Amino acid sequence: MVDITVEKLIYVLPKVFIPENAKNTRANIQIIATGTEGGEWGIRIIDHTCSVEEGQIENPDFSLIATTDDILKIFLGELDPLRAYMKGKIQFKGRIKHALEITELFSTNKSQIEAMISIED
Repeated sequence: MVDITVEKLIYVLPKVFIPENAKNTRANIQIIATGTEGGEWGIRIIDHTCSVEEGQIENPDFSLIATTDDILKIFLGELDPLRAYMKGKIQFKGRIKHALEITELFSTNKSQIEAMISIED
């Protein structure tokens, strides 16, 4: 079993990105993970491509603020972002539409994500 951290997950997102689901999506997304192994990362989706960078990005369309555990659960398909938002578990700032579509843009297949992380390690 592969140890999946938020940082490892963020850096494999371009590899599990589903460009056909991004149709007309153009977004700068700020991820703010709180707690153990937390940090900040930017995800840019432009012209059916995805890139990530560490730190804050300029002019994010929205920010996702959550614990590292909840961010992992969202991207692994174990936590619905809308339900988590409604329960106050996570926060969104900016364009909520993009925030709610985020899991549709990436594979949430845990086996695939683990395989990509093990290749990176």
